[in-house]
Amino acid sequence: MRRSLIPGALLLAALLASPGAALAAVSAVKLDGYLEFRKPDFLIVDAQRVKATASTKFKGAGAAKNPQAIPLGYAVKVKGTRGADGTVVASEIEAKPNGMESMEAQVLAGTNHAESTWVAAKKIVEHDANGKEVSMGALHDSGGEVARASRIVDRVLPPYVDRSKVRVYVVENPEWNAMAMANFSIYVYDGLMADMNDDELAIVLGHEIAHATYEHSRRQASKSQLSAIGGQIAMIGASQLGNATARAAAQQATQLGYSAFGNSYSRDYEDQADRVGLRYVFEAGYDYNQAPKLWRRFAEKYKDSSKVENFFFGNHSLSTERAAALEREIRNNAHNPGDQPTHPATTTKPATVPAKK
Repeated sequence: MRRSLIPGALLLAALLASPGAALAAVSAVKLDGYLEFRKPDFLIVDAQRVKATASTKFKGAGAAKNPQAIPLGYAVKVKGTRGADGTVVASEIEAKPNGMESMEAQVLAGTNHAESTWVAAKKIVEHDANGKEVSMGALHDSGGEVARASRIVDRVLPPYVDRSKVRVYVVENPEWNAMAMANFSIYVYDGLMADMNDDELAIVLGHEIAHATYEHSRRQASKSQLSAIGGQIAMIGASQLGNATARAAAQQATQLGYSAFGNSYSRDYEDQADRVGLRYVFEAGYDYNQAPKLWRRFAEKYKDSSKVENFFFGNHSLSTERAAALEREIRNNAHNPGDQPTHPATTTKPATVPAKK
C-alpha cells in the first residue's frame, strides 16, 4: 500500500480543525487488491475498510456496475483518504474480473505437478543441484491433525474461494512452518501445530492463504527471468533429466509453481500477506490481536535468522518493523461497530496434538 503527500491547503485545513490528529485524518491511500468481504456500510479491499460516497468516481467492468454490485473476488483499485477510525473514504474505485494473467497457467501447472508428486511419494520431496532427492517429512492427508488444520482453513478462507478445490496436508517436521500453493493445496508442519493454539495457527494459515488468494507466486514469477521456461519443463520432473543444465532449468521452472518452504516472496508480498491474512483471521472470529506477539515468538525462536525452513524469514521485514506494521493494521481495522466478523468469535486453548504412533 502506497501513501502520497496531500495538497497543502487540505493539510492546513486539517491542522486548523484538529492539529493532533490531522495527519491520521487525511492520510492519502492507494489500494490494489480484491473485494473479499462486503459489510453494510463499506467494502473490504486489501484488508482495508473502503467507503464509497456519492462523490466517488467509479469505473467498472463485467458485473461491476457500481460499488455495491462488485462481485466478491473482483480485482479492485482504490484511491482515497484514511479517516481517524481507519476507514478509507474512496475518491476513485476501479473494479474488474480477476482473469487469467500472465504466467498463471504455468504457475498452476507447477503447483499441480508438485502436489501430485508429493502425494504419490507420501512425503515432501525436492531435488538438490545434483539431482539427489531431499525429503522435508512424511505427508498426511487424514487424521486428527489434518482435521484440525482443515477446520481452521475452512473458516479463514475468504468466501469467494471454492472450498471443494482446497486440499490440506500435514507434514511431519518439527519446525514452525506452513505453505499455501497457488492451486490451494495447503501444507502445515506438525511442529507448528504442536506449539500453537488455534488463534495462532489461524494467523499463520491466514498469512499463507493470502499468498494464494493474492496470486503472489504468479506475480513474482512474472517479474522474474524465468518466464522463458515457464512451467513446461517442471512437468517432466527434475529427477528424470539427464544433464545438469536441463535439471537446473527444471528446478527453476518448478519454483514458479511453488515457493516451497523457503519463503522467496518479496518483502512487499510478505507484508501484504500479513495484513490480508490478519483480515482473514478477524473475519474467521479468531483473536487477531495475538499476531504481533506471535511474530515475537518466531523471532525469539529463530533469532531473526534467514533459515530457509521458516516461512517468516527470507526477504521479510525485520521483526521490529513487522510487529509495528501488524499493530498499525490492528488499529486501522478495529473500533468500528459496523465491522463485525463473518464468523462468531472463537475461544481456544493451547494445542493438544495426538501422540504419533
